[in-house]
Amino acid sequence: MDSSVLLMASLSAAIMAGALVYQSLLPGNGPCLRLWGGGVLLLVFHTVVFRWLSETETPEFIRIVVSEGSHLLGAILLVAGSWMFCERPIPRFALWVTGGCGALWLLMASLIGFPADLLVFPIHAVVGGMMVMVAVTMWRHGRLPHLSAQYLALSLLGWGGSVIVFPMMMALPEWRELTYRFDVMAGQAFGMLVAIGLLVVALRRQSEQIDAARQQAIISELAAAEQAGKMRRILDVMPDAVISVNSLGDIQEFNPAAERVFGYAAFEVLGKPLAMVIPASWDAGFDSMAASSGLASLASVEVDGLRRNGLRVPLAIAVSTARQSEGDLHVIVARDITEARLTARLGEFLHHLEQKVLRGIGHQEFAREVCRDLSDIFDIPQVSLIERVEKEEALALRSCYCRWGAPGDEGCESADLKALWEQLLAGGGVACGILHEVIRTGMPALVRRGERLAAHMDGLPPEAQWSFVLPVWLQNDVSALLVLVGDGQSPAEPLRQRLETVAARLGAVQQQVLDQRRLRLQGTAMAAAANAIFITDRNGRIEWVNDAFTRLSGYGEKDIIGQTPAFLRSGVQNGETYQRLWETILDGRIWRGEMVERRKDGTMYTVDQTVAPIVDDSGSIAHFVAIHEDVTERKRAEERILYLSNYDTLTRLPNRVLFRDHLYQAVTKARSDRSALAVMFIDLDRFSRVNDTLGHEVGDQLLMTIASRINAVAAPFAETVARIGGDEFAVIQSHLPNADTAATLARKIIDEVGKPVDLDGLEVRVGANVGIAIFPQDGEDPDHLIKNADMAMYRAIRSESESYFFFSNDMNAEARIRLSLEGDLRRAIDNGDLTLFFQPQVDVKTRRVVGVEALLRWNHPEQGAISPARFIPVAEDSGLILPIGDWVLQEAMRQSRAWQLDGLPSVTMAINISAVQFRQKGLVQRVRDVADSIGLDPRKVELELTESMLMQDAREAVQVLSELSEMGAQLAIDDFGTGYSSLSYLKQFPVDKLKLDQSFVRHMTTEHNDAVIARATINLGHSLGLEVIAEGVETEEQYTYLLHEGCDVIQGYLFGRPMAADALANLLREQAASGGVFFPHIRETSLEGFAGLNR
Repeated sequence: MDSSVLLMASLSAAIMAGALVYQSLLPGNGPCLRLWGGGVLLLVFHTVVFRWLSETETPEFIRIVVSEGSHLLGAILLVAGSWMFCERPIPRFALWVTGGCGALWLLMASLIGFPADLLVFPIHAVVGGMMVMVAVTMWRHGRLPHLSAQYLALSLLGWGGSVIVFPMMMALPEWRELTYRFDVMAGQAFGMLVAIGLLVVALRRQSEQIDAARQQAIISELAAAEQAGKMRRILDVMPDAVISVNSLGDIQEFNPAAERVFGYAAFEVLGKPLAMVIPASWDAGFDSMAASSGLASLASVEVDGLRRNGLRVPLAIAVSTARQSEGDLHVIVARDITEARLTARLGEFLHHLEQKVLRGIGHQEFAREVCRDLSDIFDIPQVSLIERVEKEEALALRSCYCRWGAPGDEGCESADLKALWEQLLAGGGVACGILHEVIRTGMPALVRRGERLAAHMDGLPPEAQWSFVLPVWLQNDVSALLVLVGDGQSPAEPLRQRLETVAARLGAVQQQVLDQRRLRLQGTAMAAAANAIFITDRNGRIEWVNDAFTRLSGYGEKDIIGQTPAFLRSGVQNGETYQRLWETILDGRIWRGEMVERRKDGTMYTVDQTVAPIVDDSGSIAHFVAIHEDVTERKRAEERILYLSNYDTLTRLPNRVLFRDHLYQAVTKARSDRSALAVMFIDLDRFSRVNDTLGHEVGDQLLMTIASRINAVAAPFAETVARIGGDEFAVIQSHLPNADTAATLARKIIDEVGKPVDLDGLEVRVGANVGIAIFPQDGEDPDHLIKNADMAMYRAIRSESESYFFFSNDMNAEARIRLSLEGDLRRAIDNGDLTLFFQPQVDVKTRRVVGVEALLRWNHPEQGAISPARFIPVAEDSGLILPIGDWVLQEAMRQSRAWQLDGLPSVTMAINISAVQFRQKGLVQRVRDVADSIGLDPRKVELELTESMLMQDAREAVQVLSELSEMGAQLAIDDFGTGYSSLSYLKQFPVDKLKLDQSFVRHMTTEHNDAVIARATINLGHSLGLEVIAEGVETEEQYTYLLHEGCDVIQGYLFGRPMAADALANLLREQAASGGVFFPHIRETSLEGFAGLNR
């Protein structure tokens, strides 16, 4: 290519770059034009430098790096400028990566020696791609005109296409020179087109920005004018005075509110000094502001302004200062606070008045304060307060205040004025007519001199020009009149309205005066009340108590205030009582009830308590008032009366009245339980002789002693012991198992009464005669039982041989028999007539004896063998069961040990323990002592106890059984299934065996229910890990059924009746000699006959 082409390219590049840079320096154009200018210059420079260096001897490495580096950098600047122009974030990281990778490629490829055509191809591809990307961006930029966007896009696309095609064409040798010429010309042409387009876009934007600035200036001027108009309108309607003052202190602005406050028209004060309306002493504050720059403000202060008429006006002013080129401007905002000060003074007056009311100001002092303070606050020379006389139509002067008169009398209550008012009020006339009219209508009345007030003005100073009468309301009636008399012009409407408001407030305050007086009366009455009173808040915290409460409770007022009444709780009432109390009073109802409270010293007292809620104006509960009436003495008197009406004062036993009441309850319960009870009447024999001989005082001592003895003997067995007459007593014995139980108690009473009594060294003996009636045989109601017991008692009195009688002859005979039997049993114990028999217990499977049960037998010398069913109950009732039980325990263990010493097979010895023995303390130790003394292993002892015995006190039974089990003794529950045992306790009892009662065994092969019970008992015992013993087995069918059901041990006549010790020893010897299955005569039978029982 010749030099003219290079010159043209260089010149065009310089022109384009200079134009773009120059445009970037003009206002409104940003740095994007500089980026564009640099980018275009580098892109054009690339073509010129590449050709120029090709014609020199510059190494190809330098030529390629310089030309292609400028090529890539120009494209990067073009992209960055386009992104900035389109106000999009510049992808700095992507451009840096592109530039860095391009530079690295050029250096590495050149050093390695890549061919030039291959080396420049990636650079041209990237540069062309960037131009295409810029073209798309310009095309889509919404702010460019459509033609400009198309022009730039097409130019950039053409330029980018020529750049991409260049390395491809250079790869063909025959096209190399032509391609280079085309690249230079295309690059220069497209570069010129792009530069021209960019210049056009820049100039167009600059023009748009100039137009926009011009329009914005016009809008700002219009807005400023409108703002000034608004400010003028705002200043015109502002309620506060606004005054602007220049740096010389001359007034520049004076709004309409300032005209109203100061009385000047604006044109009168504009240009005049501020001191004309605000004293000069107050504008000194502006000097400190002038020294500061910018905007400053002075905090709001109160000053006195000057009106045009020379009067002062209180103001609250705030000052702001703005720094301007033509000088400082001070803006003063002033507010007339005349009404505010008056309102504040009036509020302070009413507040202090209310405080004085709360402190108990008197009615007369209240009126005096009102008249004096209102005269001072409103600058009214004369103020009077006139009240209506209650229940009359008359009026009376309460207080008056007047500032007319001699200087020394200013502000005093004038005697002449009082006399004038009293004369006017007494005489009636026009003045009184005006006052009564205000009372009747409830509306204020303003009267001026020269009107109908003329008569009312007589006697008043000539300065008085008007009178304003205001009603003071108390609830719904006019209770008083406030009469204001003034000089000058009559009060304007705003002042009249304010005075009416004051009168209304005075009515409320006067109501407070009356309320306080009433409250003081109530408080005095409550404080002096005999009953204890206290008041609490809604949460129950005490706020007030009277003196009676402090005296009753023993607590001081300081100890009580702020506390809840819980400190009075005695514990007598449960939580439900207090819960019902709170539910009642929180529901808005009154609660009444009796409470037992605790004093500070711990003593108790009883009160009739009333608690009432107190509601506030909204109807919500705010407080509670509680009244305690001390009824302690009354309760004691009532209890004393109740005691005297139900108890004998001498013996302190229930009397006949209470006895009948208890008997009625006992009969009702016995009828419900289907049980028996006994009623005993006791008469003291020979008591009247002692009473008549030794005197009533000795007789009373004897009665007290006998009553104490009867009560001590009967109390453990009887429900009630009472004194029903002079020397007569009565006993109620419930849950009577049999008649002999009553007879036993009667004998104990007779024996105890018959013991001698020592009365001050004198021994006295009396006897007792007892009559017994049994429910229901001898009567089904209390009256019949009492009558029949009384009849039985008189039979005993008449009898010479018996001291007690049953009403029924049969019971008398039975009692005599049992009494005889008891005597014989005592002798049998002493003579050794009791003996033990033993019944074998056999293993069901092996049919070998594994244990024996010791059974007590009594061979009476006259009656022969007596069944245990006859003499065991007698032994239990008479207390003989304890020595008998001890003898059986020792004898059974002795016999078991004797068999062991004789070499007989070891078997378990089963011994029955009675209920009395089991309840007796020391049973465990007794068993241990006997076993140790005999030398018998306790594990060979089996103690049998009935389930009813254990369930009487199951917890105690568990303890005793555990100790016996720990000792090694085996334990069995006898007669299982006949009582009412609890399975929950059964599993806690440490027992080893269950004994199936013979009542179930007897019929289990014929009765389905008995068979089911037997099977269930066996299964239950096995599930608890217990051995099951069936007693009363008498047939082979019973044995077969028990074998089939898995019973462990059986006992009954089938294997042997109870036998003497020698006979049982022979049986054990035969068993030892036989080996194998014993009792060969017993056979298993078929279950076909009662197979159905297994269903």
